[in-house]
Amino acid sequence: MRRVEVNGLVFGEGQMKICIPVCEKTKEAAVKEIREIKKTKAQMVEWRLDYFEEDIVGAAKEIFAAAGHMPVLCTFRTKAEGGEKDIDLESYFAMYADLAECGAKMVDLELNLCGAVEAYSMQFISYLHSLGVVVVISYHNFEETPSRETLKQTYELMHLLDADLPKIAVMPKDQRDVMTLFTAMAEVSETCWPLIGISMGGIGRVSRVRASIFGCAITFATREKASAPGQIDVETLVRLMENG
Repeated sequence: MRRVEVNGLVFGEGQMKICIPVCEKTKEAAVKEIREIKKTKAQMVEWRLDYFEEDIVGAAKEIFAAAGHMPVLCTFRTKAEGGEKDIDLESYFAMYADLAECGAKMVDLELNLCGAVEAYSMQFISYLHSLGVVVVISYHNFEETPSRETLKQTYELMHLLDADLPKIAVMPKDQRDVMTLFTAMAEVSETCWPLIGISMGGIGRVSRVRASIFGCAITFATREKASAPGQIDVETLVRLMENG
């Protein structure tokens, strides 16, 4: 199994690491929010670049400095996958390259965008790895939960692209869909790596608390602003995880 570590935080060991998204529009507000998050028991933050309205690269060093030792996952989520904005491919990869040069330790790349330029994406991910950047490759489906085989194939495709942490977030229609995701995660994690699996909405909330059993390395919580359906506030999530 690949060892995935950022600033001493090892993903895949023990409980899931709690990550809180920062969905602020300005550098000042983002820095303030990160300082508040550092008072909680969260271990990392996700900087949601698609919400940010100022110069992303210009703000990066101050954002990273505010987080200090706490890892920052840099994520531009497109509208197609539940985000706030769209972006052309050239600007997308150039932004992440600039962030890596500014000291980003973790980035999220969308599978669908990587798949559109697969050969280039593999070279780009290799470049990020050469700078010591941990790469999350993600897929989001807000309509349904695909079949177990489709989910496994999606994780395996992320593996072929050399993801450090493959991420799938899907919407369940019932508890069977939640178990479909859990089964796919368990089968893939037997031979692969730490991964991320989220069943969204109220039905899937158990995945945000218990998915480490099936190989999940990160769970996303909220402090005030949720960035996806079913996120639990950090204090409640910590209590649920600690109570087993």
